Amino acid sequence: MESSIVDASAASRKRRRDEEEEEELEQVFFIIVSVVTMLLGALTWYHDKYFVKEPARNLELERHSFLNRLYRGTETDCIEQLRVSKKAFFKVCRILQEKGQLVKTKNDPIDEVVAMFFHILAHNLKYRVVHFSYCRSMETISRQFKNVLRAIMKVSKEYLKFHEYNIEGSVENKWRWFKNSIGALDGIHIPVTVSAEDRPRYRNRKGDISTNVLGVCGPDLRFIYVLPGWEGSAGDSRVLRDALHRQNCLHIPNGKYFLVDAGYTNGPGFLAPYRGTRYHLNEWIENTPQNYKELFNLRHASARNVIEREMESSNVKNKSSGKRKMSSEDTRSYFAWNLEMECVLADVLRDQRNLGNKGDGNWKAVAYSTAAQILSKRFGVHLMADNVKNRFKLWRTWYGIVSDILSQSGFDWDSTKYMITVENEIAWNEYVKSHEEAKRFRFKVIPNWDDIVDLCAKDRATGLGAENALDADDIMSKETNEEEAIHSVSFDLEGSSSATRKNIRPSKSGEKEGMISSMKEVAESLKEFIEVTKKKMENKKKMEIKEAQEVVHEVVSELDNIPNFNGALRHRAIDWLIENPIKFTIIKALPLDEKEDYILSFMP
Repeated sequence: MESSIVDASAASRKRRRDEEEEEELEQVFFIIVSVVTMLLGALTWYHDKYFVKEPARNLELERHSFLNRLYRGTETDCIEQLRVSKKAFFKVCRILQEKGQLVKTKNDPIDEVVAMFFHILAHNLKYRVVHFSYCRSMETISRQFKNVLRAIMKVSKEYLKFHEYNIEGSVENKWRWFKNSIGALDGIHIPVTVSAEDRPRYRNRKGDISTNVLGVCGPDLRFIYVLPGWEGSAGDSRVLRDALHRQNCLHIPNGKYFLVDAGYTNGPGFLAPYRGTRYHLNEWIENTPQNYKELFNLRHASARNVIEREMESSNVKNKSSGKRKMSSEDTRSYFAWNLEMECVLADVLRDQRNLGNKGDGNWKAVAYSTAAQILSKRFGVHLMADNVKNRFKLWRTWYGIVSDILSQSGFDWDSTKYMITVENEIAWNEYVKSHEEAKRFRFKVIPNWDDIVDLCAKDRATGLGAENALDADDIMSKETNEEEAIHSVSFDLEGSSSATRKNIRPSKSGEKEGMISSMKEVAESLKEFIEVTKKKMENKKKMEIKEAQEVVHEVVSELDNIPNFNGALRHRAIDWLIENPIKFTIIKALPLDEKEDYILSFMP
């Protein structure tokens, strides 16, 4: 019994030692293979990057050849490509350098960056196309385009003459019915490309991503005022209201007015047509007016057509995107809501949003239908998807009005009473004079305001990017002053420092040196790892030799105690016991008089 336990213990130790040795060898082999693979990959990349070369191109020569053909070649080529004559081109370059503070750099001369700017505007070129033609990086093209644009904005006041519109009106035949009218205005939607997070604010009623631009022109087809930059989701009335109240606003003399379409409302300074009646000119073909409303709308459309022609002459499409059509009937169905229903609706819409049933500002039809089904089942009512859609539209309207109020100084939101608080009644009275829709929200309680903000806040247009020519000039001047202030501060800091720093782009030789140094570091690390592993294995081998010597001495001393073990028999017993450590363990445990019999019985 005792011998079997000893045998099992010794066998287990030997097996464990063998497994540890195998695992260690596998780890060493894996690390060596990984390092060799990395080195081969690095060498392959280095070879492909620095030794496998495409045919060499002289970019400088190609660029100079292209530019010489562009504005130093024939007059026809310059006009066709840059839309200006050679004389006008070099004159613009001189003006931008002297008055616009356009500075040439070591690698980018003035004439090249101005030609690049004109070329992009003349043919609506993409940066990648310009990159191929001018042999410049897209970062350089973008930076220099902005520099030229900034210089042009600086000199715009000297050369851009704003048209003084005739406040006496027009004596043309179609304007004689509107004696005090000084022109017409309209909104137009222009397709734009924006980031994914901004798309809800730029998506108009038709689902297109656009910006809403307000245009105003006189009877002589000359633009009086233009306000671009508003998001497509903003209504025409909201854009017009902003144009009337901004710093460089649209000024309407007392007693004068502009002709507007049915998307706007009648009021001081604006005259709209009759709603629910034929209006557009193509509707009057072979159809004469039947009553005074139709006659008025026909004359109104004929005169207001000047703004339609102006928009069409600008080759701008999607003019009617987001425009509300006139209708003689209202097809909305009404439903009585309560607070509990609205809370459930908000929860359902949040769930639908998490399921991806809300696009860029618009809910999918499945979201409305699901909400209608859940509400109908829970409250035992007959609710349609249109009811849900109309309620959400109302929420968005409330959010727009209330958020505009809260953006003004002196107005705040009481989160306990769920209503607007006013610090100064005089300020409120002044505000509602120009914002009549805000009057009913003075004491209106909106208990689900938090839900409305959560569901509507990201979809509403802000108009932060809206600016006209005068606004752009003011903003550009402000940015220039800030840049000069920052420049002066950085100059002082650099002057007070004893060391100068240079922003030098790393060359290819520097990249090669960095690659070589990295490979050297990897090689040194591999060499160090191999040396450590080698030392470890040598130490292990020494320990095994030392243990073997101790076993030999122990076997010899054990056999010395057994009488009659001499000569060849003793030598055979030593070899047998060293090769069989378990047998040797048993020998040591046996009494002295049994050791000889055990060895003779089992030794071959």
